[in-house]
Amino acid sequence: MKQHFLILCLMALVPLSASSQNQIVSYAYDQAGNRISRKIVDLSVNPNPTHVKKSDDPAPIEDQLGERKIAIYPNPTKGMLGVEITGGEAKDAIRIQLFNADGKQLQNKKAESGITPLNLTAYPTGWYILRVQAGEKMTEFKIVKQ
Repeated sequence: MKQHFLILCLMALVPLSASSQNQIVSYAYDQAGNRISRKIVDLSVNPNPTHVKKSDDPAPIEDQLGERKIAIYPNPTKGMLGVEITGGEAKDAIRIQLFNADGKQLQNKKAESGITPLNLTAYPTGWYILRVQAGEKMTEFKIVKQ
């Protein structure tokens, strides 16, 4: 009797796993990094949806800081975050600061032009504020850690 029940349970799970292979979840975010929608996409109907970003091709969040362009990626992140700084004059020292939701500073480091990695793996899941400051100019980003 127990064997029949187990077989029936396993048979009931097979269609679920097969159908979930043809579905993905697509999320949309606003400029502040807040999730504004969640959509289940059936890949059997359209195997290459245009509104779904591939996970291996993250779109950076970008902002201008004077003459500099700041790009943050990937966001949301599972741990490693890249801060890419291009353009601008080298005379202003660039600082990158990471704050938790309570406003406590977690990291403070000097950055140069190019990519500066930030490791968030030791921090819990949640949201953080990343501040990039060059001289008197400053911009902030909301970072989501999964």
